Amino acid sequence: MEWILVVLAGGALVGAGRQLLVRRAARKVDSEELAQIERLAGEDVTEFGEELARLGERVQADELDADGRLDYQRALAAYEAAQQALAKLRSANDVSTITDTLATGRYAIVCVLARSAGQPVPVRRVPCFFNPQHGPSTTDVVWNQPKHGTRRIAVCAQDAARLHEGEEPEVRMVVIGNRRVPYWEAGKAVLPYSSGYFAQGGGAQYISEAKITGPLHRIADGGMANGMGDIGPGL
Repeated sequence: MEWILVVLAGGALVGAGRQLLVRRAARKVDSEELAQIERLAGEDVTEFGEELARLGERVQADELDADGRLDYQRALAAYEAAQQALAKLRSANDVSTITDTLATGRYAIVCVLARSAGQPVPVRRVPCFFNPQHGPSTTDVVWNQPKHGTRRIAVCAQDAARLHEGEEPEVRMVVIGNRRVPYWEAGKAVLPYSSGYFAQGGGAQYISEAKITGPLHRIADGGMANGMGDIGPGL
């Protein structure tokens, strides 16, 4: 009878040890994912701050009309809010708040530039699929994905022009292990990062359908509507 108790006790210790190892491994993964997300978000916040600096060189706030000044303030407020959220980041899922705020700020910058130039304010659209740092998309293009068929994606004016000329777009790359890959190939760890940019207004399809495993193959110009484009989902 005693040997049975010893075996049971030993089994319980082994089970507890395994559970401890599993919990430690899970904490390590969570910590690594948080570090990855924090790095991505930090780069985007820094880039947005540089955009604001360039905006200040191009546009004087006191020369804008009331709506233009309001958009300018929205951009500045978005930067401040993103910085604060980054400093308080405790979970990978929390990054969606940062990227959503940056998307709002970048749209505000586009509005400031349009008003300053005496042009109509564009309809808000999801960010450029290839690189959300590029700001709001302006049109949709048809993208032929190897092994996955053809789909439409939202892109910025600069990337649309590159694709029209047969050039490669400027893709947001991330480091996974010892590899640099497009952010949409980085796996579940960066989904919270992309969801803040694309989850609203039907934009989630641009991420959920991006089953990319290889390099870009061929991209066909999908056309542009009304200058800034109103093809595809808006926000």
